[in-house]
This record gives sequence, C-alpha cells and structure tokens, in this order.
Amino acid sequence: MEIIYFFKEKDTLMDKWQAYHIFDELKRYDINVTVFNPLKYGSVDESNQELIKHISTTKYDLFMTPHTSKEIYVETVIKVKELGIPTLLICFDNLIVPFNHKQIARHFDLVWLTSQETEEMFKKWGATTIFNPYAANPYLMRPKFNEELLSVAFIGTPYGSRVNMINALIENDVTVDLFANRNRDKNIKERKQLIDGYLIPMYNLSRFEIGRRVLKGALLQKLKAKAVLDYENNNLRLNDSVPLLGLSELYSNFALSLSSTAARNTGILKNPVDIINLRSFEIPMSGGLQICKYNSELANYFEEDKEILFYDSDDELIEKAKYYLRPENNEKRMMMKMAARKRAESDHSWFERFRKIFDYLGLQYDR
Repeated sequence: MEIIYFFKEKDTLMDKWQAYHIFDELKRYDINVTVFNPLKYGSVDESNQELIKHISTTKYDLFMTPHTSKEIYVETVIKVKELGIPTLLICFDNLIVPFNHKQIARHFDLVWLTSQETEEMFKKWGATTIFNPYAANPYLMRPKFNEELLSVAFIGTPYGSRVNMINALIENDVTVDLFANRNRDKNIKERKQLIDGYLIPMYNLSRFEIGRRVLKGALLQKLKAKAVLDYENNNLRLNDSVPLLGLSELYSNFALSLSSTAARNTGILKNPVDIINLRSFEIPMSGGLQICKYNSELANYFEEDKEILFYDSDDELIEKAKYYLRPENNEKRMMMKMAARKRAESDHSWFERFRKIFDYLGLQYDR
C-alpha cells in the first residue's frame, strides 16, 4: 500500500515522532508513507499545484494530512478525490483546537479524531468522523530492562498542573527524576499560548465548553496554585531531556513513570479536561509502569492495578508512589510492567489504529 502524506515536516521532535512511530511501524507491514513537504516550495499556491501534479503521475492508495485550509486548499482536496484517491484528515489535537479544521473537515472522506469530546462539532460541520486515539510503535518502544531505579520519572516540560503533581511528590519525600530541557528558564510558570497576541485562540477557546474550562484552568493556575517547580528540593533530580530513541529504556527501568492526563492547566480544576496523549501509550509499550490521575478513557485501555496505576487525589498519589517504590515490591512492579507491554502490543499499536481506517475506507492491506 502506498500513502502520500501532505505534511510540513521540520527537523524537530514535534514533527519527527511521526516518522519514528507511525511510518516505521507501517513500513513493517509493507505500507509505505511518502511525505510531500509543502515547506520545500516557495508558496502555499505552489505546493498545492505541485501536489496535484505529483499524484496525477504516481499511484497512491490514500492521501492524508493533518493540516488546515491555510496549507491544503479545499480545491486541492476535491481534486485529489476526483483522481480516485481516498482522503483522510488527521486531527491530532481536536480536543483543544477543533476550530482549526472547521472549514475543511467536511471535504475529506474521513476525519480521524484523537478525542471524542468534540466529535459532535465536526459532525455539525458535515464531517464523517472516526475516533482513534494515539498509539505506540512496539518496534521503537521495546522494553530494555536493566537495573531498576527506585524513583518516579517524569519526561517532559514541567508547566501548568504538571508542576503541581511533581511538587506534591517531592514535598512528601518521594524522589522524582525530571528529564527536561535544562537550557530553558528554570522558572517556567506557564506556556504563553493564551497571552500576548493570541486573541483568536482565546476567542475560539471561549466558544465551547471544553475551551472555557481550559481558560479557567489557566487563570486559576496563576492565581491560586504554586505554579513554579520547587527546584531547590533535594528530592528533585534534574536530568537533560531525552531523545526519542532513548525513551523506552528510561521507562523500562524506572520503578514508576508519572503521566499527565489533564489538558494544559485543567488539572487544577475539580473536573479537569481529560486528554490521552502519546506518552500514555509509550510508557506501557516500553514496559514501564504508568501512574496518573484517574482517566475513564485510559481505564478502558489498561486494567487498573494490573497494567496501570491510577490515583484520585494528591494524597493517593503520594501513598501509591511510596508503596510501589518499596524494594520488596519489585516482583509486583515487574508483573505489571510485563502485562502493560502485552496489552499495548496487542491493542495499541499504530498498525491497529490504521487498520480501522483502512477497513472503513475499504482499502486492502496485508495483515
């Protein structure tokens, strides 16, 4: 099978993860993904014109893109369909920024949503949708068990309600290893998505219930919470950020891996906006033991206390972390890690996600 992916690919982790996760795994099933990068052209007009020229002379079984009508024109999508190629729009962040695809979604044969909460909005816009969460590549995220480290690992930028999670642990004598970019300002308080010239995103967030909760969380995080990580605490160990190819070994060998399932700053709210991200599947696929705030969707994917650990409050987070970090619980942790890997490998690979897409569109593939 041949797929063409219209994608503004840059040499950054935010873009390259798709090559390592998605393209690599699909290739193992003889499914080839060719990236058509519009950044290689002088203008949006030129990239759209060259795309049509290219696919007019090369056979493809599927066209897909994550982009909006600013990058891929509606007229271009229509021409692709006229050439007999099924079209797929992938909305990796439809929970927080659904309006990005409002103008173009209905023109695709299928729209892949990674969150269910805004699906009705897309349907009102005339889109044909399918819910399909993130996943992980079992060939990339392989367990690499060595000497276990009795600590809680968090890999990512400490901002918003993530800071509150980490502070809760280190202030109660739980050791946390933070892996983040140490070249950034240590006093990170918030990302700046919602301030200084971002009036349109703020307006769009205010237009739907989930977006309003995101705005409320950002405000409360600034006003009521301790938004700065306690870098002076001896229980916090700072480490450099980790390349994608090094993630699985870390997740495998730390006793616990902390995960955040609250969108942006909403972890401070009584009812956070839950979101499932790439990390939610990378950890178990690597043979890691994930601990995170209870999430009903994630609880449908992994069995609580057998494949994943959930908590409902800071007190429960601290209690469970201390219990599972005990050396005498080594065998229990390892059984859970192996069970998590088995579940992820069988149910949550990228091939399994794409299989749903291929079946819906009537595309033939080899299992």
